Amino acid sequence: MVNKYVLKCIYCILFFTSFSCIKQQHKTVTKEPVSINSIAPDRGLADPHVIIVNDTLYTMCGHDKSWDTYGACVMDRWELWSTTNLMDWEHHLNILPTQTYIGDHDNCFAGDVATKDGKFYWYFSNRTYSTGVMVAPSMKGPWKDALGKPLLPKGLTKTKSYDPEVFEDHGKHYIIFGAGQYYIATLGDDMISLADKPQKLSIMLDNGKRKPTGDKPTIFKRNEWYYLFWGNQYGMSKTLHGPYSYKGEYLDGGHGSAFEWEGQWYSIQENHETNAFYRGVQLRPLYFNEDGTVKIPEVNLEYPLPGRVYNFAYSTQGWQAKQGTNFNYNKKEATLFGKTTEKGAIITSTPYLHSPIYLCKQVRLKLKKHTPTQQMKLALYSYENPKRYTKNNPHNVDWSQEEWLTINTSNTTDWQEIIIPLSDFKKHQKYLHQIALQPAAESKNTPWEVKSIIVE
Repeated sequence: MVNKYVLKCIYCILFFTSFSCIKQQHKTVTKEPVSINSIAPDRGLADPHVIIVNDTLYTMCGHDKSWDTYGACVMDRWELWSTTNLMDWEHHLNILPTQTYIGDHDNCFAGDVATKDGKFYWYFSNRTYSTGVMVAPSMKGPWKDALGKPLLPKGLTKTKSYDPEVFEDHGKHYIIFGAGQYYIATLGDDMISLADKPQKLSIMLDNGKRKPTGDKPTIFKRNEWYYLFWGNQYGMSKTLHGPYSYKGEYLDGGHGSAFEWEGQWYSIQENHETNAFYRGVQLRPLYFNEDGTVKIPEVNLEYPLPGRVYNFAYSTQGWQAKQGTNFNYNKKEATLFGKTTEKGAIITSTPYLHSPIYLCKQVRLKLKKHTPTQQMKLALYSYENPKRYTKNNPHNVDWSQEEWLTINTSNTTDWQEIIIPLSDFKKHQKYLHQIALQPAAESKNTPWEVKSIIVE
């Protein structure tokens, strides 16, 4: 017979062994990387640039003034947001151009944030003209213009003095700026002056020629490599001042930052959430190959590409009455609704969608008729060449000249979902510019309701 004391010892050994195994298993469990299409849906945020303070990630973003803008970005303020888990984002404050030397002008282009000796610095663009700097005792302010004039004035170099990136390396801070050709300068110890003359910062192709760039450079360091990306392209170097070797495709999106959070790298970038001039901010995990190059996912498209998702959960998403109807929004029910005042009434999406619909198959609509015989029609305005699309496409489309498809609905007044193959459109081209709907094509004084419109 086994001694009770021995049994008790065996039980204790088994218990603590099991507990140790459970504890060890818990240690090896890793969190799924976070991926977010929009940190603040339908808000019009762009140019996200981040700084981590203790356990909080802050991002300062520019704000697009309206989705009814065309031809160029109009940005009326900067907004500060934060998160402690990457999933839930909180808005803290707005900085207006009137708080700076810019004055009462909607010129709030991209910037970057930095900290030194307990103070925080916001380097901001006055459109494409110049770069200023604000200072605050904390990220939550109060923020004030440190100079009352540009830190990087117009004409400082042969590039434009805007879209700054600030990077700390071995205890020194550097400012990188420009478009087409980047420049780098050392910031003074006071963080509001330059300690040396700006020098060219170049990206080189394999053939030894310089690679022209876009605007808004972003630099981050991982292991022994410095990465410089702009939009969806990047280069790498073993030294901050380069030259950088051009590597090609980066994660698809616009201006942004890269950062490490709980052992995982991320890229936070602007996208064309509502349209080209009323944008959003996406967050994507960032992975690397063994040689340090960025691992590009098989599907590499910024949100919401390649299609468009209108579910009206947060707003009208830019939809409005074009002619012959009133237009209302029910946020509780997430619907658009109205009543026609004439035949051929039209509601439209915002223009400048810039979506590659050649990668899509169909349009899915959820709508309600108020009479069984109510006839609805759909039209897409598209174009072939993605280059300079803002110059080649009109803000006001002549819908009378476009191809309208009759939507084959059921004779019911209940909600119904309709699928229209894109192949039904005989004339559509590669890129989507705008969508239009006739909610009651052949009648007036007719109510209508729309729940969702999705190009997929």
